Amino acid sequence: MAKTDRLYSLDILRGFIIVLMALDHTRRYWAETPFSPTDLDQTTLAWFLTRWVTHFCAPLFIFLTGIGAYLYADKVRSTTKVRNYLLSRGLWLIFLELTVINFSWQFGYDVVFLQVIWAIGWSMIILAALIYLPLTWICIMSIVVIGAHNALPDQTIINWFGQDFAWLWHILHSPTTLTFSTQVDVLALYPLIPWFSVMSLGYCCGYLFQLSAQYRYKVFALFGTFAVVLFVLLKLGNIYGEPNLFTPEASFAESVMSLLNNSKYPPSLVYLLMTLGPGLLILACLEYLQNRGFKLTLLDGFKILGGVPLFYYLLHIPAINLSAQAYSWLVYGQTIHFFSTPEEWPSRYEPSLILAYIAWLGITLALYVPCKHYLAIKRTHHSPLLKYL
Repeated sequence: MAKTDRLYSLDILRGFIIVLMALDHTRRYWAETPFSPTDLDQTTLAWFLTRWVTHFCAPLFIFLTGIGAYLYADKVRSTTKVRNYLLSRGLWLIFLELTVINFSWQFGYDVVFLQVIWAIGWSMIILAALIYLPLTWICIMSIVVIGAHNALPDQTIINWFGQDFAWLWHILHSPTTLTFSTQVDVLALYPLIPWFSVMSLGYCCGYLFQLSAQYRYKVFALFGTFAVVLFVLLKLGNIYGEPNLFTPEASFAESVMSLLNNSKYPPSLVYLLMTLGPGLLILACLEYLQNRGFKLTLLDGFKILGGVPLFYYLLHIPAINLSAQAYSWLVYGQTIHFFSTPEEWPSRYEPSLILAYIAWLGITLALYVPCKHYLAIKRTHHSPLLKYL
């Protein structure tokens, strides 16, 4: 298989997960609810699954970023070039998160969100240091961090850090809202542990793309199956790796929700097994179909979006925000989204999941055209600056 072909399945999967990501963001602006969709005492199966399916986005995107870093290293064959790329790209993403992206969420800076782009940026910077280690060492370290981080005693470590430096551990592992001044709150949602190790594990799995496609999809299928089985065993037995314990419920649907309700902040071992496992199985299927010569024309749209993921990300947040605000003003005379409280909502407001899905599809289709044009520009203009967007 040609080297360019090995990106095909990765771009399709990347495009698919960023579209799923947009679903969650659309729901938050177009159909905000007075309860969390993962609150098993109040949610319904439809609301829960709409939120749950988007859990795959961050782990898989960070994992695929690690694979992409390895493929870039395999292409340039220069540790220095890879280090410089990871450092510059990581700093660029952190800058975008703190400026453009934060403004897009709220059209202001009342709250500073440290979310997935922040985590990706810092993970790339950490990976820039790890690439000097043997690949086997990086793999072992990644697995150990992912597997053992749930055993970290957060409160003990926070006490050890002391009041002046407790914020550092919150950024590293214990998500919270940090208050550094009376004007700005910092919402640290994506701690660097264990997210950086998800990227470094993806970097190690990039080695599989040096193998034949016929062998590669079998390895992905094996790893994916193992992860799913381990997820089920750990969660059903409440053995380790997940603070939200499984509880058999009166109905089958409620029991399924209890099984799938796993902690994302920080991502528990069970959460990562639940998301990365099926992701690897999907990747194995895409690799299998491509290896057998099946034409995946129907998935080319995802491939286009997956070729410009950051461009899509930067567009979709203000598009969702603006469209939701315009709709809310036309219908209710005020905006309704996750920055407002239920007490501020108009009395006739009723969250509609159907409306959220319609808005999501419409916005996704609208963004497809500029993404397609931008991908064409990237392919025809080889400016080094284009790789940063």
